[in-house]
Order: sequence, then C-alpha cells, then structure tokens
Amino acid sequence: MASALYLVSGIRGMERGTLSEQRGEDGTETLSSMELLRLAIPRRVYTLSQLKYAIDRIHWLYENRSLIGGLSFYEEPKVLRFFFGKLKPVSDWQQRLVAKFKEDFGDSL
Repeated sequence: MASALYLVSGIRGMERGTLSEQRGEDGTETLSSMELLRLAIPRRVYTLSQLKYAIDRIHWLYENRSLIGGLSFYEEPKVLRFFFGKLKPVSDWQQRLVAKFKEDFGDSL
C-alpha cells in the first residue's frame, strides 16, 4: 500500500504490519493481525489544500484497490528487514496502476 500511495500521489507512508515483523527461527512468516499504513501529519505544517489532495488520492486508490499487487523480498537481512531489505513487485501491478492513474488524471503529478 505504501508504494502504491507513493506512485499515485508522491505521499510517503510507512507500512506497519507483517513486513515489520521478523521471521520465525524456522523461517516462517509471522502474520500481523492488522496491516496498516502510517501517515504522519504534523500540526500547523500542511495547508487544507494539501490535506484535501491526500484525501483525494487515498480515495482514488481505494476505488482502484483491485490494481494493487504485492511485493517480495529479493534481499532480506536477518534483522530490521523492513528497514534494510529490498523489495520487488510480484507482477506488473505498478505499471497497470500508473496507466489507470494517467487515464483518470492525465499528467497531474
């Protein structure tokens, strides 16, 4: 979700969920009970129009959520994998998402 939001808006967020968990000793994935995207909004820094922009892009992304695919590690360190690891898309979902965005918004980014 974090990479999809960045692609369609330039807004950076931080994943908080399974990706942030360490694997078990036997290499199994520890699934999180919730998958969240953290967006930090400092007080008195952003204008109302900037917040409306974020809301608009998040709403668009929700309406097009079926286009969002997954990512998998191609470099996964033993510790802090969410911070130091490297991910790659599991399909061409990023290209399809950007194509749909351009279809709906043109070159508005």
